[in-house]
Amino acid sequence: MREQFGYIKQGHEIRKNLISVKEELKRPEGRRELRKLFLEEPKVLLSLLDEADPKIRKNAALVLGNVGTEECREAILKAYRMEEKRFVKSAYPEALAGCDCSGCIKELKSRRKELLDEIPTIETQKHQQEELRALNTLLSFYEKAKGHKFMGFSEPSDVILITHPDYRQVTLKNITEGQTVLIKAGVKVLGGNLENLLKIRTFRELLFCLNIAGELKADTAAEQLASSNLLSLLKELHHGEGAFYFRIECKGRMTLEQRSSFTKKLAARLEILTGGRLINSTSNYEAELRLVETKKGGFYPLLKLYTLPDRRFAYRKNAVSASIRPERAALCMELAADYLKENARVLDPFCGVGTMLVERNYRVHADTLYGVDIYEPAIAGARENTEIARMTAHYIHRDFQDFTHEYLFDEIVTNFPAKGKNLNGHTLEFLYGKFFDRVGELLRPGGFVLLYSHDRAFVNRQMMNHGSLKLLEEWPMGGKEESWLFAIRFSTVA
Repeated sequence: MREQFGYIKQGHEIRKNLISVKEELKRPEGRRELRKLFLEEPKVLLSLLDEADPKIRKNAALVLGNVGTEECREAILKAYRMEEKRFVKSAYPEALAGCDCSGCIKELKSRRKELLDEIPTIETQKHQQEELRALNTLLSFYEKAKGHKFMGFSEPSDVILITHPDYRQVTLKNITEGQTVLIKAGVKVLGGNLENLLKIRTFRELLFCLNIAGELKADTAAEQLASSNLLSLLKELHHGEGAFYFRIECKGRMTLEQRSSFTKKLAARLEILTGGRLINSTSNYEAELRLVETKKGGFYPLLKLYTLPDRRFAYRKNAVSASIRPERAALCMELAADYLKENARVLDPFCGVGTMLVERNYRVHADTLYGVDIYEPAIAGARENTEIARMTAHYIHRDFQDFTHEYLFDEIVTNFPAKGKNLNGHTLEFLYGKFFDRVGELLRPGGFVLLYSHDRAFVNRQMMNHGSLKLLEEWPMGGKEESWLFAIRFSTVA
């Protein structure tokens, strides 16, 4: 760093050495060394902002942003005001992100407004978008979204409920208002009642539909979205002033690089076309534009609102890597509802954070809930989750093989452990054997087992070895890792 700084001071290959300094700044030690060198001779770097070579000015600003002093901030701001080369402009707000800019927010907002009001040429459009993106990133640290409160519960809404693709009917049967259509991703509801829809526990996401003729085309997507009901829908559903902060999620066949380039350009263009009423943000967002690529190469647009209070699974404060998703656990209970007994005594011998027990109790009220797990942090999480759900359950940190109880249970409901780095196939099959051996010790005659498993072959082998168990029903649950749900009856008669 000191050697490169010396070359810059001598005027030797300034641009090349600035780029080398920028590389060094990726290390914390490099940033500390730069600040020390700057304090010794500040004019070496500050003077570069007046260089005739615009690429030197650009790199100098980015380096000075890492120093972050008040002197650097003022110099960068001055250079920003005077800069005439459009391809350099975005470097200044990017550099200012390393400084305290709380005293110049008004000026930066004014520049953003100028950009939004500007009618770009083909040559300037790319640079306009880059500068606007850098400004928004900088300003997001200082201006919190004014906050829009969702108030649209009484409005009939056109939405899509994203569900398990094989069990869309389970969600459909619980929808009592509006027109419904089964689609590949779940259930489309036209004129749905949001309050009632948010009582259904078997869907993963609720996404709002946008009124757009046909599908979005990649080259006109911003114009199509800006002329759709996107803004009017946001206003109808919310109370509050100010711009809506959004992000874009694109799902399709594009590579990560292509997707990133497309969404950045689209977001910047959409900001301009809406006059800043929509502002792109990578963290401080209220809405997500979900673009799903179609077979024809266009996009189907949907809107996810983070302002919409969905409290169905608010109890799930804690989770571990092996935790079942709560809507998947709820679906398991819905599929097996006819076998669940009112006021049953229920045991989960691999309870994790308690999701299966909580969802079991939501679907059919149980008398007592017991959860056992060998992983102590999961037990602690289960206790807190269940308390948030305002339920009572007894959680025990113990290996299920050593668990005993004074009375037998009516049901065993569990998400069985899957293969992992600490559980190979041989060990897992042994664990299945121990579990099925213990069913008769823990379950009353006529009792019921609801088993969510990733290993169908292991389950089938154990069923053949235990004549007291009868398979009542089986549901393939699919997913990235194949899984199944088994409903099993225990009887003392083989």
